[in-house]
Amino acid sequence: MVRVTIHTFGFDHGAPEEPSDFTLDIRRHIPATGQIPDGEQRTGLDLDIANTVLAAAGVARLVDNTALLAIGLLEDAADARARLVKIAMGDARGVHWSVAIAEEIARVLRQNDVETEVVHREIQIRRTPA
Repeated sequence: MVRVTIHTFGFDHGAPEEPSDFTLDIRRHIPATGQIPDGEQRTGLDLDIANTVLAAAGVARLVDNTALLAIGLLEDAADARARLVKIAMGDARGVHWSVAIAEEIARVLRQNDVETEVVHREIQIRRTPA
């Protein structure tokens, strides 16, 4: 049973309509040199892009703190049916930074035996034929 869902999105395309327990604005954590070289056709799912994102200052702490918050919310849920944590996280375009960070948070949660689902809205839109 999925216990945490992480939805990534691009603020340039609007915030998600579905409610979440908390929303992270990844733009606040992107360094001034946050452009991804040759990233136009690539995403945070590509290993070299993910490695660039995850190596940025403060990202490891953001990942750890977000995973700890999700685990804490799960543990503190009074009703077993409420034990689903929904996280939304966005950057400007929703294909690089938020994607790589969401995947890393999911990896940490899974290492802690928390079943996690990740949905990348902008990547799904890119891949959907017109």
